[in-house]
Amino acid sequence: MAYQSFQAEYMQMPTVTRAYTTACVLTTLAVQLDIITPFQLYFNPELIFRQYQLWRLFTNFLFFGTIGFNFLFNMIFTYPLYI
Repeated sequence: MAYQSFQAEYMQMPTVTRAYTTACVLTTLAVQLDIITPFQLYFNPELIFRQYQLWRLFTNFLFFGTIGFNFLFNMIFTYPLYI
């Protein structure tokens, strides 16, 4: 029952917000599971322009640190509230 309401809320999100939220969760999970390291995500102009690591232009906006209250609140703040 709770899963269906979560899925319904997720699908009602605007497309861009849903994509950004999903990318943030997947990036954070990948770091938590040691699939990638935070050092592969941070913004470094030298690596971007000299070694053409272009993913660094946007991945620094997707990682919010460890999963906890900080991450939870960042995800809540991305959720659009319509009044």
